[in-house]
Amino acid sequence: MANKEELGVPDVRGLKWLFFDVGDTLVDEWEPVDDIIGQFVKEACLLGYPVKIEEVREIFASCYRNYEQWPMRVAIRTLISDERHREQIQKKLKFRKELEKPFASADAVLKELSHHYRIGIIANQSPGTAERLESYGLRKYVDVLACSAEEGVSKPDPELYAVALKQAGCEPEEAVMIGDRIDNDIIPAKKLGMRTIRILQGYGRFQPELEGQERADWTIEALEQLIPLLVPSEG
Repeated sequence: MANKEELGVPDVRGLKWLFFDVGDTLVDEWEPVDDIIGQFVKEACLLGYPVKIEEVREIFASCYRNYEQWPMRVAIRTLISDERHREQIQKKLKFRKELEKPFASADAVLKELSHHYRIGIIANQSPGTAERLESYGLRKYVDVLACSAEEGVSKPDPELYAVALKQAGCEPEEAVMIGDRIDNDIIPAKKLGMRTIRILQGYGRFQPELEGQERADWTIEALEQLIPLLVPSEG
């Protein structure tokens, strides 16, 4: 476990709220993402395209390195030459959210942090985030939910962050945003004056670090590192 000196501990005085992204922050999306990649490979091969799963994974990683928003669309466009086949494949692909699962430490981390801060969610999610968090046992720690499907606005639009802050009755300087993506989580939160923590999980870890105002205030490799970073010292 990284210690406070290694992480560069923030001054947590005045900090009241922690806002989390969901996908690849609290919830592991690797299996459903790899599943839909596998679906694509299967459908492509059935149509005579000798696509391999490794090359699709690399396209996904490359998209994140280049800040591309829609890696599956890029993969289809790159590997499928016939437009009719592209449309046929796209229609058959299904992101299976039932394959998602919370990271092993998510419950313990939220439980500990909820003793010191209020917890919020700011996420691009399909309908039913509250119910899914309930099924994971995490909903009880969450005080505010601001999700794209319910709010009608998606990250990286700072408006979704503004909605969350308003619901929380929280000023930006009283909040930290924790997420895996620089483009969706770090940049818009910093524009509003929130502090930010980047977590190197999922494909988001391939996004290259930026400089200046687009750089996360702190970067960690796993949820557990939030405890030494954010739990106030005794005394």
